[in-house]
Amino acid sequence: MQKVGQVVAGVVTKLVPFGAFVRVEDREDGLEGLVHNTDLSEKPITGPEDVTRVGAPLIVKILDVDPTRRRITLSPLQALAHGEA
Repeated sequence: MQKVGQVVAGVVTKLVPFGAFVRVEDREDGLEGLVHNTDLSEKPITGPEDVTRVGAPLIVKILDVDPTRRRITLSPLQALAHGEA
């Protein structure tokens, strides 16, 4: 089970206009979380494709976990801020 505050490696699985989905458990049906565009880059971007692509590895910090809805909120910028990436 993933925990808030944990820094984990993930893989980008899908790009959407407002961010990127990242799978943080190493299996096909693993837990996926959203990284909002504002957390993908310190600089303004028009979309996630400006800084990442499907299949790209990404180190992220878990910001929130909702096990009932199987949703997590992730941030690569906060992982970097803690010197984890």
